[in-house]
Amino acid sequence: MRFSYLAILLISLAFVLADAAAVENVEKISRAQKTIIQKRSQTYSGKATWFIPSKEGGSAGACGPNEADDAPIVALNHPQYGSMSAKSSWCGKKILITNGKKSVTATINDACPECAHGDLDLTPVLFEKLGDLNTGILQIKWHLL
Repeated sequence: MRFSYLAILLISLAFVLADAAAVENVEKISRAQKTIIQKRSQTYSGKATWFIPSKEGGSAGACGPNEADDAPIVALNHPQYGSMSAKSSWCGKKILITNGKKSVTATINDACPECAHGDLDLTPVLFEKLGDLNTGILQIKWHLL
């Protein structure tokens, strides 16, 4: 009887330790993914302006790919883009931009050296979906998709 009690106790202890190790691993994974999750769920606020890639900065964006004037792309502000001499981790990311009840999906393909944190420089095709080009500046919110 004493042997079976001891065996059950040892087996139970092994399960408890295995469970604790699994929980610790989940916490480590969660911490590693936390930054990505926060980045994706964060909404940024700023101003939207517009630019014509072929006339302002050239047809090759800071992220590398050529930019057509009618492409649904944006130039990300310098503070968030990071080093202007390197390709940003933001390059190629899809975002949803809103202005009131209007929204549009775009891809980050360039950098805007003059833009403040949260600001985006949009191609005319995107800007027109959110407001009038003659306005020149719109208040926007945006987040990663």
